[in-house]
Formats: sequence, structure tokens, C-alpha cells
Amino acid sequence: MSTELVRLAQAVVQLEGPEHIAEIAQRIENYVHNVHVAALYGEAHDTLFDMVDGRPPRGHHNHSLDLLNEISAFTEVARAHLNDGKRLRRA
Repeated sequence: MSTELVRLAQAVVQLEGPEHIAEIAQRIENYVHNVHVAALYGEAHDTLFDMVDGRPPRGHHNHSLDLLNEISAFTEVARAHLNDGKRLRRA
């Protein structure tokens, strides 16, 4: 599993997207990293990004669920941003 495509996509959102959407994209990249580490080495109690993000130490955690929730949030916010002010045309 490579995280490179996610990192590249996050960079594009960071450069071109609104700040609030770029923040969600950054969290997605962090969660992808956490899932990647868990897949390689087993589920760790804490990861580097947990500590960098200032989250307190915790026990076993489901990073995949974090990732799925953040992707849902990103989709919802990005859809609202992209469709802002657009109306469906009736033929």
C-alpha cells in the first residue's frame, strides 16, 4: 500500500483549496499514514501523527474508522464548496 498518491492529492488541495478543506485533507493524509503504519507493523497504541496533532496517549485505536470518518467529512465539505451558488438547470 502506497501513500504517495494521497500525499500528492493533499498537496494540491493545500495549494488550491480553501483553508478549512485543506485542513481536512491534511488530517486524511495523517490518518492514511496511521493506517499504513498499522498495516505494516500492527496496530500501535499511538503514532507519530497522534503526538504531533497533540492527541493524548490512548490504548488500542481504530485508525481505519478515523480515516473513513474524515473522508466522509471531506466529501461533504468539498461538495458544499464546489456546489456553492450553483443551481440545477431545468431543460
